[in-house]
Amino acid sequence: MSCEYISVPEHVRALDVGPATVIVNYRNGRADVLTGPAARWWEAATTSGYGDPSGLLDTQSARALREQLLTAELIMETLRHRAGQPTAVGPSWVPSWGTQEMQAGRTTAGSASCGMTLRAGVALLVVLGALSAGQGRSRMARLLRLLTWATRRTRVNASADHLMEAVNAVRRAGTVMPGRVACLEESSAAFLLLAMGRKRVTWCHGAAADPVRLHAWVETDDGQRVAEPSSTARFGVLRAVPERDNGSENRRA
Repeated sequence: MSCEYISVPEHVRALDVGPATVIVNYRNGRADVLTGPAARWWEAATTSGYGDPSGLLDTQSARALREQLLTAELIMETLRHRAGQPTAVGPSWVPSWGTQEMQAGRTTAGSASCGMTLRAGVALLVVLGALSAGQGRSRMARLLRLLTWATRRTRVNASADHLMEAVNAVRRAGTVMPGRVACLEESSAAFLLLAMGRKRVTWCHGAAADPVRLHAWVETDDGQRVAEPSSTARFGVLRAVPERDNGSENRRA
């Protein structure tokens, strides 16, 4: 017999992006998407803490969804009722009709000094090592531990110019890296590169709709995104380092 109560583990974040709810397991990086009645079931169950919200799904479908979420470690059963965890809400969603599509392929890197580019190469190697070393089921957790450790060493907030130079240096270093260097690796390396100089920025990992997709980026302490396309404004934040209050950052207008 299943427990009456459920809760959302600390390593899980969920974001309502409009037509869907995106749920990410920040141990292994796996993302799941719920739509329609399944998304409403998630919202009701995780907000209330009760694992059997009525009137949203038929009994068989609700049981199957609950088992899938338990297997994916996105919820856990509890013997006692706990305070619910509301799903964060992303920016207001409207169809872009293809006018705000994400760029594909490599982005042309701007100028960066040779010394900065060399340090960026070291930062990239550290990030790639954190993602590839060890078991795949904990790859995202390793990266988050690295970023959390790095931000504790920072002393001052980085300016937009500092961040731009760091991103340019990482993109230049990434052109000679043998491994995959996409937004996750690039943003993490830029974050780490600035932390080497005791400068602090915010690393963000989020989701958007039209279509549903994930993206990682870095921004200044006051929320200024640098070297990012305008489409990044469509993303709500799932996880940030340092942590932030998703309820205030992702409030829908």
